[in-house]
Amino acid sequence: MPGIASPLEGVKVLDFTQGVSGPLATKFMGAMGANVIKVEPPGVGDLARSHPPFLNDEPHPEKSGKFLYLNTNKRSITLDVEQPAARHIARKLVAWADVVIENYAPGQMAEWGLGYGDLEAIRPGIILVSVSRFGQTGPYRDFKGNEIVSQALGGLLYFTGDPSREPLRIGGEPAEHFAGLSAFSGALVALTYAEVTGTGQHVDVSEVEGVATAQMYSALSYVYTGAGRERSAQGPLYRAEDGLVGVGFRQPEWVTLANMMGRPELIEDERFKDIPSRRTNNDQLAPIIGEWIAPQKKQDLYHKAQQAGMTWGYICDTKDLMDSPQYQHRQYFIEIDHPVAGKLTYPGMPLKWGDATWDIRRAPLLGEHNGEVYGELLGWSTEDVVQMRASGVI
Repeated sequence: MPGIASPLEGVKVLDFTQGVSGPLATKFMGAMGANVIKVEPPGVGDLARSHPPFLNDEPHPEKSGKFLYLNTNKRSITLDVEQPAARHIARKLVAWADVVIENYAPGQMAEWGLGYGDLEAIRPGIILVSVSRFGQTGPYRDFKGNEIVSQALGGLLYFTGDPSREPLRIGGEPAEHFAGLSAFSGALVALTYAEVTGTGQHVDVSEVEGVATAQMYSALSYVYTGAGRERSAQGPLYRAEDGLVGVGFRQPEWVTLANMMGRPELIEDERFKDIPSRRTNNDQLAPIIGEWIAPQKKQDLYHKAQQAGMTWGYICDTKDLMDSPQYQHRQYFIEIDHPVAGKLTYPGMPLKWGDATWDIRRAPLLGEHNGEVYGELLGWSTEDVVQMRASGVI
């Protein structure tokens, strides 16, 4: 019988991250069986707790969809590492960990006496993963950034949008998510290296370099040809009865499409016979295709085109995604029960592990595991936890 996939069972992760990038990395590690302790500021917690969407549009630290999704399979403790008294506690936690992940401003951990050299002295062979906008070195190291800055300085923004208008920011937070995946993969490689050599590593993840890597084709174009790529109009979209459909225009697909529309005479029409002709005369072709597509359902068109070997697609809204037979077959969306937010549906893991399943457990309440973790690792009593909480250290 297939069991639970736990390839990282036994790996201990101390998570000092907030927001998206770092929490995504530790989320994946936790799903793979790692023991992840998330360190949050007392009172407010991870900044994602204050970000929408909120359940029933009610702002609440335990009802943020962003936090609940990004922090599954973790234990939460509170610790104010900005207080000198708390750093002694942090160092004791470091002694427990195999991997420490942080996404503070570059140099902040070292300022607190928790830089890579400090951690190595506490726990030889430890791995530190640092995630930041520009990396831990370089002239931009201390510059501020956000998602749109990363897309812009990573070179992605230059190539998105209609060429007749200003660049278009890609929705969501792809730069942060790519950085999180880089941190996750970097941690896994460092763990393998440590297992083989006994040597730890400081993994330095730059969000901007991740964006540059994701669109490197444009840079290669410049290197090989001496000219940069310009923004160009993307593949045509047509409006079906219930949404938008993307239509392929390679030559074999054009022949198939013309026959599918019942217009085989268009194949040899001088205006449309090849790709340059169709591009030049698109103002005449678009109404013909649009009239045929308009009364049909987008998914029906998609399936019909795919069965004919055509690379078509349709624009999915959230309902389309959740109702998709492909996602359902792979059991991508999962239901998780939370003591405050209740039962909700979340995206799952984007990879399978043979026939085994991932054990995805709910995100923690703020400081939920203070007693458990501080008692387990530091030998504190309940009274100790109460006293440290009253002092504001935890």
